[in-house]
Amino acid sequence: MNKLYKLFVVVTTVLIASCASSPSSVESQGLDSDNAIAYNESGIAYYNKKDYDRAIADYNQAIRIDPNYANAYNNRGLAYDEKGDYDRAIADYNQAIRIDPNYASAYYNRGLAYYYKKDYDRAIADFEATLRINPNHANAKNNLEAVKQAKAEKK
Repeated sequence: MNKLYKLFVVVTTVLIASCASSPSSVESQGLDSDNAIAYNESGIAYYNKKDYDRAIADYNQAIRIDPNYANAYNNRGLAYDEKGDYDRAIADYNQAIRIDPNYASAYYNRGLAYYYKKDYDRAIADFEATLRINPNHANAKNNLEAVKQAKAEKK
């Protein structure tokens, strides 16, 4: 089971690391303080530095500016995941999905959060939803099978 958890952590970390930028506050970068994308990018940078509280603060600002910014909800959910606050993470993934019902990454990330909570049925449903949206999502395919195995071992 520990091996499965490490797979989830590595996959999630790789997904976020691909969006890296150097951390500094939006204002000190000379960017528009009413730019939701700038706050989201700054949040990603703090996330990559493992400064989850500052990342969440920037995602909060992005959401304040644009309450329909699904990426900011998804990214804030990832930060809450890292803090072990899976219920808040799931709430953010839910909101991202409400905004964009075809947001495969939000389903995938919510599936991971449900897995961490050992809610295997919901994790399976979210990985299956991810694959309906993106049939080539290799991580969802692999994790779907891993969660099915974990569920079988639980019985």
